Amino acid sequence: MESGISLRDELKDTLRLAWPLVLNQVGTMSMAMVDTLVAGHISTVALAGLGLAANFYWTLAGVCAGCLLAFDTYFSQAVGAKDEARLGQFLGQSIWACGLLSVLAAAAIFGGHLLYVSLAAASPAKTAFAIYIHNIIWCLPAVFFYFTLQRYWQARRHVLPFTVIILAGNILNLFGCLAFGLGKWGFPRLEIKGIAMSTLMSRYAMLAAAIAYTAWKLKLIRLNVPRLDWLLQRQIFKLGFPAAMHIGLEVGAFGLATFIVAALGAASLAAHHVSLMLASFTFMFPLGFSSAAAVRVGTFVGAGQMVRARLAGWLCIGLSMTVMSFFALGCLVFRRPLLGLFTQDPAVIDVGARLLILVGLFQIADGTQVSATGALRGIGNTRAAMIANLIGHYPIGLTLGLILCFGFGFGAVGIWGGLSLGLVVVAVILVRFWIRLTCHPDTFRPIDSKSAVVVQ
Repeated sequence: MESGISLRDELKDTLRLAWPLVLNQVGTMSMAMVDTLVAGHISTVALAGLGLAANFYWTLAGVCAGCLLAFDTYFSQAVGAKDEARLGQFLGQSIWACGLLSVLAAAAIFGGHLLYVSLAAASPAKTAFAIYIHNIIWCLPAVFFYFTLQRYWQARRHVLPFTVIILAGNILNLFGCLAFGLGKWGFPRLEIKGIAMSTLMSRYAMLAAAIAYTAWKLKLIRLNVPRLDWLLQRQIFKLGFPAAMHIGLEVGAFGLATFIVAALGAASLAAHHVSLMLASFTFMFPLGFSSAAAVRVGTFVGAGQMVRARLAGWLCIGLSMTVMSFFALGCLVFRRPLLGLFTQDPAVIDVGARLLILVGLFQIADGTQVSATGALRGIGNTRAAMIANLIGHYPIGLTLGLILCFGFGFGAVGIWGGLSLGLVVVAVILVRFWIRLTCHPDTFRPIDSKSAVVVQ
């Protein structure tokens, strides 16, 4: 029987875990923001080309990284159960999982790149797209291995060191973009290639720091890679695949929208990319709360404290909604000043100002759906988000967006109108899932580590 649960204490504990996680997510997104800012100072065409390439690359990389979200459940529940042996076993097998995903992601990205380059008409934006992909593709192992180590240590409540690492990575990326992208301080002006090179160097520097921290804390003298356990890998991917599909469906919808908007011209594509960057930046705050929800809920489920797990989930959802309310206001009030940070092109600013109205309107729904996803992942449910995103973004969001874009002539604004409604639908579905699965705390229990099936 659980007793003595204090809402105030739970809020304090949640915020103590969540704020560095939020900073980590914001720091990760800030690297992409810097890339976009520098590209905007090169030219509108460079901004459009980088936007198309970055959306394509990070969509496929994000889908593959989604499989690694299974470790949120496994790591946090093992910590809650105080099962150090199981925790170490999953950390060891994560090395193999990251390696497999790096190969898979590289093949998918390079194949998709070849398809686009062979079919798209020749243009400066297409050239910028190819240059960025040729260089950034080597970043994949660093992205996946760092992602997993970050998950491992956040489950163990060691979050602040990774906040320091991501902040240092952002500083390195900023100076690298200025040096190689814009040719500052006597460096060669490589433009899009320089931006990709800067990201590449920053990512591997972050990975080196994360490995060094892990070796220090675990007192590792040498790296012993365990034997590949196919049974355990199958369990990991069985839980991770729905999470990957959820990410694929969500970012895939925005990725498809990017290619659709690309047909409307460079100005619309640039405005779309800048608006997407701003929406993605604000999204990092509830994404941090989502990670906190996965850790807090998973830890309490592993410890058998189901009432506290439910409370932790609702707190993270409520915090996300509160934060996103302020961002909604900011997007509506400061539209043109925000766009002016990225470009001085009047055509881009005019389209972007209309898009940011829609960005402001869907902020609360976006925060709700991602925090609910994290809470559900804490109890081992990764299917709900996949189902919600499939329903919300495709038969509703993209379909309506295409009708408004081409049928009614609203262009990029029409595409974003459909996507905004899709996000609202996703949020409603996920909250209903969370309520149904947790309305009776005794009906959900820790994940079965042998079968990787949530017992409900």
